[in-house]
Amino acid sequence: MKVDDERVLSDDGLENRALSFLADRRRRSRTQGALVWGEGDDGAVAIWDDPDPDVERAELDVARTYRRARFDAGLGWLDGPVEHGGAGLSAASQRRFAALEAQFDTPSQAFFKLDRVLTPILLRYADPEIARQHVRGLFRGDVIGCELFSEPGAGSDLASLTTKAVLDGDTWIVDGQKVWTSDAHYADIGLALCRTESQVSGRKGLTAFLVDMRQPGVEVRPLRQITGGSSFNEVFLTGVRVPDSHRIGARGQGWEVAQETLKIERTAIGVGMGRGGAGVANGERLVALVRSLGLENDPIVRQRLAEVVMAFRAAKHLQHVTSARRRAGDNPTASPLLAKLTLSNNLRLASRFVTDLLGPRLAADTGEWGTFAWNQFVLGEPGMHIMAGTDEVVHNMIGEQVLGLPREPRPQS
Repeated sequence: MKVDDERVLSDDGLENRALSFLADRRRRSRTQGALVWGEGDDGAVAIWDDPDPDVERAELDVARTYRRARFDAGLGWLDGPVEHGGAGLSAASQRRFAALEAQFDTPSQAFFKLDRVLTPILLRYADPEIARQHVRGLFRGDVIGCELFSEPGAGSDLASLTTKAVLDGDTWIVDGQKVWTSDAHYADIGLALCRTESQVSGRKGLTAFLVDMRQPGVEVRPLRQITGGSSFNEVFLTGVRVPDSHRIGARGQGWEVAQETLKIERTAIGVGMGRGGAGVANGERLVALVRSLGLENDPIVRQRLAEVVMAFRAAKHLQHVTSARRRAGDNPTASPLLAKLTLSNNLRLASRFVTDLLGPRLAADTGEWGTFAWNQFVLGEPGMHIMAGTDEVVHNMIGEQVLGLPREPRPQS
């Protein structure tokens, strides 16, 4: 298959070309995505990844090889701008390809989940040359990104962060500590929020930078979670040198950059309702679990199962409405916030339902397929209420930014 000459695809030719690419490299999924109880990995319900480091590295290599081949075939960023390596097609083309891809056994692309979060930020705020250097790499798998926002004393309260960046000539010297950073242990770049104006308190003194995660002074340490895994890290920045050309946005514009990033991320979280395991977000695996326990005719169980499934389907409808509004040129303020809250609330609902269903089976592994594995879902669910801003912070944002309510009283300094 030629690459460069055929990079700009037509919508009409997309399907045949995509199927040819996929069939040449991957085998079709045996079950076409349908869940067969007792078959496959029952640990797919885990909310947070917990891979062995060696296994994770091997999986990353496989995922990256596939991603590069897909990009070089012109299928890696169908709805992206041609000047940055995209195909210049519609979002509908991207969705069509994703549906075709789901029919094949392809490597997980979860390693690269910030490609669509960081790219619009770089294209909007970064120096054009810096954006050009990284955007293509994010979609080809050459570059993996992370967010360096939260700090031990300023989790969701980003305005309180203390990591400092001091200008020395045309280079910034960054010192501080970030925490709860996903993917930092294999990330190549990090979008860091730093305090640059010492005389200005709160959000007005913040600036964003693109940090090379491989350079001296960047130390990544894993954080152990209640699940036993280490999906997150703390990152220590000591004398890290960042060229001024890697400043993202104007000096003092960091708060805006961070809020735009989190808005995109919250939308992505809401759309990514598959998080929590294949078949959880559409209720398929929950229905199968109820049947496996012989409780499908229990009226109380049926009622609670219906509540969970309806909640997930209502969330899916919200996604469709949001997508339709975006295609129409609207940029709804409330949708990303609602998407984040909907996901965390729905996972809580599912977690409580599963806990009541399985009881002691969650605490002791008897080897019974599809039971103890939910332990990782139940223990991981609380973390969703912290991710991308706590639920409480998001509630405040809805009240103040969407409903126009008075600001919450701030503590006296």
